Amino acid sequence: MRLTLTILMAGLIVLSCGKKTDGDATGSTDKWNVDTSQMNPNDHIGDWIILHELSDADKIHPYVSSGADATYIEQKIFQSLMRTDNHTLELVPWVADGQPTVTDDHLSYIYKIRKDVYFSDGVPLTGEDMIFSLKALKNPFTDDAPLRNYYQNLESVELVDNDPFTVKFTCSEAYFKHDLFIGELQVYPKHIYDPNGLMDNYTFEDVANLLQKTVDEEDFDFSTTPAFQFAEYFNGTEMGRNPVGSGPYKFVEWVTDDRLTLERDPNYWGYAAGIEGQGYAERMVHKTVKDFDAAITGLKAGEIDAIRNLPQELFQNQTNSKKFTENYEKELFYVPSYSYLGWNMENPLFENKMVRRAMTYLCDRKQIVETLYYGNAQIAKSSVYFKRPEYNDDIEPYPYDPEAAREMLKNEGWEDTDGDGILDKEVNGERIPFKFTFLTNSGNNTRKQVGLIMAENLRKVGIDADVQTLEWAVFLDNARDHRFDVLILGWVMPITDTDPYQIFHSSQATGRGSNSVSFKNDRADELIELNRTEFDASKRKAYIREFQEILHEEQPYTFLYVPMSNFVYHKRISGVEVFPFRPGFDPLEWWVPTTLHEYTK
Repeated sequence: MRLTLTILMAGLIVLSCGKKTDGDATGSTDKWNVDTSQMNPNDHIGDWIILHELSDADKIHPYVSSGADATYIEQKIFQSLMRTDNHTLELVPWVADGQPTVTDDHLSYIYKIRKDVYFSDGVPLTGEDMIFSLKALKNPFTDDAPLRNYYQNLESVELVDNDPFTVKFTCSEAYFKHDLFIGELQVYPKHIYDPNGLMDNYTFEDVANLLQKTVDEEDFDFSTTPAFQFAEYFNGTEMGRNPVGSGPYKFVEWVTDDRLTLERDPNYWGYAAGIEGQGYAERMVHKTVKDFDAAITGLKAGEIDAIRNLPQELFQNQTNSKKFTENYEKELFYVPSYSYLGWNMENPLFENKMVRRAMTYLCDRKQIVETLYYGNAQIAKSSVYFKRPEYNDDIEPYPYDPEAAREMLKNEGWEDTDGDGILDKEVNGERIPFKFTFLTNSGNNTRKQVGLIMAENLRKVGIDADVQTLEWAVFLDNARDHRFDVLILGWVMPITDTDPYQIFHSSQATGRGSNSVSFKNDRADELIELNRTEFDASKRKAYIREFQEILHEEQPYTFLYVPMSNFVYHKRISGVEVFPFRPGFDPLEWWVPTTLHEYTK
């Protein structure tokens, strides 16, 4: 009988999954007390894992999607030459047949590609797909500006001696992270993503010249070029909603605002190759429930198997009952990430660093940490993870000090001249009130609460601010197009050496890059560029520590906090480990003992 899962909240949220066995998802403690120490996950293939998502991804498309939710799905479908091992954090071969050969000047990387790798439709993966993928990435019309910056000094990739399974990457300049970004560049099947061969006749030099042409020839009709026509197709909805890769899972369906379903590919090449930890569940269902209260209700009803990053109020107060602890495990841990207020420096309100600094003085971060995170967070000082050696611990966060903020604003000309209770100032010949909107994504109540706390603090000194929430995809478009006053958002920080180019280099303030706040500072740019080409870790450390001092001085962001992450999951799931990177776990390693399987097709 077909199972219909329902979550009862102000109506029904329905997930039609399939057949469910006679097992009880909320059974007794003894039911889940299975000794798995002598079990091999490969002997227990099957069952479904229902993973909560707060919103739909904008696209499932590694080069052009935005947001971590998309990334976590893409990692199950797409693959790269190398991958970071969850346990050792070392780069290990994946599609590549061994480590690359790298020249002493770090300008040439040669990889052998395995000959047993196939896309999910049975077509072999070859160097031609690698060449196509890099061309697609470097195409100036492809909507991938945040990613492209990591490959700006990667000039080309070509077959070695016409061998389709040997590729050579050539770089114009050394970059200390080329091994990581070349190795982890996800590979698209050319025959799916460019079926008409629109990029075939372009050399990498042609692609580079196209980029320059977009700068030099404003009147040129790019819509007539095959590169533009390719990008229109590549960026489009069809490609973003029908992903095809070479990974252990293949795409099944996407029901908007309901679920995205992946199915284990029994023909996945990695199984025959003996690659472990690459997918044991028959299906991964990414279930969209746009409210955490509704999601945890579904979890308790056995209709969702795992939720990540519950608001601390729910994590602290809704996961302690006897029934919950009998059926679910929970984890609380730090991973590299931070939340921030991003001040749009194109807005006249925030173009002055002393005004931005005053905003930080009006942010009671201690209150936020205690109230919203129950103390399970620490105040952020910069964009660098506090466990990294280049983290500048000498920086002292600006305190919450409304009087100091009031004085700073007065010194910059902000006073209530008309007696209406709101500060005002003449800007470009017009007197304007200090009034703006915090923008964040709907469904994330913690971020909304941050905005409301800030708005109340600002009101007390004569600043009128409100909070607006938008659906995730719409919110991201506004951020990338600089259509906001202030963002409430967060970034995932790397666990490896820091490279702040994507977020803070001035070049990334245009072309829908990730420098949404339009931060531009010559010395910061210089330090970022020096850091990129330096292979001496001690020198990079000095560059990044100075860079953090500039951020502290300029305050393009008010760095809020590094929160402790959490996730909760059903006890029938085995193979769960906590890792020191987002999201802190890897469902590809999860499996369920056969006796505890709940779902079948």
